[in-house]
Amino acid sequence: MVTLVAVLMGIYGLVFGSFFGVVGMRVPKGESIVTPPSHCPACGRKLAAYELIPVISWLLLRGKCRTCHSSVSVLYPLVEIVTGVFFVLTWLHFRWTPEFLIALFTTSILVIVSVSDFLTFRLPNQIVLPSISLLFVLRLFFHPLGMGSYLMGAFIGFLLIYSIALISKGGMGFGDAKLFFLVGLYVGFAQTVFTLLLASVLGAGVGIVLRLIGKLQKRAAIPFGPYIASAAIFIHLYGSSFIAWYMGQFS
Repeated sequence: MVTLVAVLMGIYGLVFGSFFGVVGMRVPKGESIVTPPSHCPACGRKLAAYELIPVISWLLLRGKCRTCHSSVSVLYPLVEIVTGVFFVLTWLHFRWTPEFLIALFTTSILVIVSVSDFLTFRLPNQIVLPSISLLFVLRLFFHPLGMGSYLMGAFIGFLLIYSIALISKGGMGFGDAKLFFLVGLYVGFAQTVFTLLLASVLGAGVGIVLRLIGKLQKRAAIPFGPYIASAAIFIHLYGSSFIAWYMGQFS
């Protein structure tokens, strides 16, 4: 039964991941997420149903449009796969608990804003602010770490990133501060601190590798949102074990 549900969660994740990719790509541009229907970004042809099967369609078509043969970004199947994996891990960790619903909702939002930030360096208020409001309401009813921990995490996370954005004068965006308010409500105070630590390590590590292989110019900006999202999801799932391991390094 556990395996069956995990497989179903993976399938749901692939399907919703396809939709999340569309939302993340269209909302920052002010486009509707409903119209026009899914189409080739190069020639504009409406995609047939069999071209919309998550991951499989991209593989069968070898990452190209069937009509104009222009390349279709690998970001599409990547977002679908990542979402599917996150859905499975979330269910395996929380099972049928209220925290599972909170994690599913927040993970979905984090995937969407990661796509948006990666493509446009924007974390749209149209997505982040309503998500903060809804997560706050959910936390009023279910707060295993205590509501104070989540509120403290939200405000401390926001103030830390906001301060860094002011000091760096563009080195970090104010959108990241709002995203960290959401993260604080998601993971709680202690986990917010470790999310920032882990996101910084991930961002710096990827940035160094990209520069070494010549894919990133010196002083070029990189979107921080995907690293915040990845770190937050990891910490929410495995934060207790991670924090215990980290603190053990100093004992």
